[in-house]
Amino acid sequence: MNNKLTIIKSLNSSAEQFNAFISNINKEEFEMNINNKWSAGQDLVHLIKLLQILNIAYLIPKPLLGLLYGINKNEPRSFDHLQMLYKKALENGAKSPSIYIPKPVLFEDRDSLIKKHRYLNEQFIKKINKHSEHDLDRYRLPHPILGKVSLRELLIFTSLHTIHHYELLKLKLKKD
Repeated sequence: MNNKLTIIKSLNSSAEQFNAFISNINKEEFEMNINNKWSAGQDLVHLIKLLQILNIAYLIPKPLLGLLYGINKNEPRSFDHLQMLYKKALENGAKSPSIYIPKPVLFEDRDSLIKKHRYLNEQFIKKINKHSEHDLDRYRLPHPILGKVSLRELLIFTSLHTIHHYELLKLKLKKD
């Protein structure tokens, strides 16, 4: 099961893995767009934008979440199932909503962006800790590709999404 502690460890691990990778690339690798894909800096800003929204979303009072998005009555989906749904959606042409699409990013901003990403991830985890295991399964939020998902599923998605960008970045830059 994907309990809160396991998910938090995964969120920390995926964010730190991504940030460590970004910390060790040069200016050209950070700013370069390969095959019309985002640069490493844009990937980082994309993840920051996502955490900014999530930090707001996880502050919404639970009764309001229930009114706005309904109460989840489904069993929580696993990391593997959510990953499969996400990959299938991407294969079918799903794209990031414009709010999450980053502008070009300069190498000079790399270190401050990494700090911002770490800070937002830490703040997000503090918010997660204010939700019980029951709350994570009961309440939902909208996801632009997956539809309404439980708070737990959105946490799992956030970790797998960071891993997805890390893996894509390694492929783009041809690094192990």
